[in-house]
This record gives sequence, structure tokens and C-alpha cells, in this order.
Amino acid sequence: MTKLRRNRSLGRIPRYALICLVVFLCCMAVLAILIVQADKLTVLGLTEHVYYLVLVLMGLAAAGFLFGVLPSSATYEGTVLGGTLKLSGAIVGAALVVVGGYFLVPKTFTFPLAVYVHGQGGPQDMVLGNSGRVVLKLGPELRSEPIRDNGQAYFPTIPANFRGQEVPVWVESQDFGVTGAQKRRLTGPSLDLVVQRKSGRVVGRVQDDRGTAVSGAEVRVAGISARTDEAGRFEIIIPGDRMQAELALDVVAPGYTPGRYTIVPDSGEAVLTLTGGR
Repeated sequence: MTKLRRNRSLGRIPRYALICLVVFLCCMAVLAILIVQADKLTVLGLTEHVYYLVLVLMGLAAAGFLFGVLPSSATYEGTVLGGTLKLSGAIVGAALVVVGGYFLVPKTFTFPLAVYVHGQGGPQDMVLGNSGRVVLKLGPELRSEPIRDNGQAYFPTIPANFRGQEVPVWVESQDFGVTGAQKRRLTGPSLDLVVQRKSGRVVGRVQDDRGTAVSGAEVRVAGISARTDEAGRFEIIIPGDRMQAELALDVVAPGYTPGRYTIVPDSGEAVLTLTGGR
């Protein structure tokens, strides 16, 4: 008898109430997917589409409740695409929920990214502070932010579809550049970027005190040596890990007094004069 009464009670529930409940449960299921699988959806660029589906289901559930359970009514009339649009009944409630949720709720389909720039010694090795810029290439768009005093460049709004993706990233600086591959995967709210000094170039000409070129002279700088050619010229490439603002340069040639000079890399051709000679 009790079971029969329960069945009769369920039979008294209006059909629209059951439909409203089913739609609401579907809405909650899609919303759970949106929350649990947020990272995968952003990687695939589907976050906004799933959110729109949640709004549609929520609008249908709201319409069923307002116009089925509650004695509500609504009418809308307006101009769309040069014609007259007139809506009435439950469709107005559903449209208000969808449109309001889409346009009035702040969009969160972006994420912030902090890029920490440091040397090979680790995060505490802040070689750049208030100097240089970090550049991200997001599809065809280039975004650039300055490196601040804590070695950080902050990007407040990265489109969500780039989360988990590899994007080109580099540093614009006169003295430092990125080490290793220039692509980084955007997996979290922060990113470490290791930089090192750029390689430098030392070029010059060795001559005697009469202006005659000295060939075969040995030139040593930053642990690297080279010999001058017949015109007395030389060229040495200084690796980034040996670069300094100024370097000591030694010149040795048979029959000449050895010379020591202070030279600035990438400053053009240096003329080094040796005394003595045969």
C-alpha cells in the first residue's frame, strides 16, 4: 500500500517539474566538467563554449521553474536586424539568464603570468633589474613587458587557450640573452627564464711605434688567444660566460716589449702599439 501511494504521489508531479529537474541536473553535470577539467578545456580552447552550454541549460531550468512552478509571465519586444522581435512566456526568462550570464558576468578566460628572469646561479642571481624586456609570441601577436627591480616581468592577461602550450619567449637586452631553447610551456602562473651574457667580439690591429703592422703577434684576452695576420689584424669571440664590461688584453711578439691593454668588447677596432722591434 505504501509503495502504491508513493507511485501515485510521483504521478501528481507535473511533467514540466520533472523536465526542469532533469535540465538542472544536466546543468550541474556540465558545470562540474567545466570545473574539474578546466586545464584541459583551456588547452583545447573550449572553456567559453562549455560555459555557454552551462548558461543555456541554466536558462532552461530557470524558465521551467519560473513559468511552471511559479505563476510568472514576461514579454519582450524589440528591433533586431532591422525587423521587429517579440518574445513572450518562458523564452524570455531563459534568454535573460543566458544573455545576462554571458555579458554581465566578468570574463575569466585569461590568466596572469609572471616571468622571473635570472642568471645561471638560480632565482637569487638577478642579473637584470629595471633593465630589458621580456617578449612573448602568442600566435601572431607579440607582447612585451619591462623587467622590474625584482627581476620579474608581469603579463596580466594571457588568453586561456595558450595555457599548456609552448610559446616563443626571449629577452630584449643589450648585454643578456636567453640560454637554451627559446620556447617555454605555459603551465602555471609563473615561469623562470635563465639568461646569460651575450658573446662579444674583440677586433684590432697590432703595430709598432712607427705604424708598421706586426704580424704573428700573439693576442690573449679572457683566456682565449689568436695571432695577427700579415696586416697585423686579429679577431677574438668572447663567450658569454667570460664577458665583462672591460677586459685585460695581452700582446706578445718576438723582439717587442709585451704590452697589456684594457679593452671594451664590441667597441670597434682597437689599435695596439708595441715598442721595440728589430
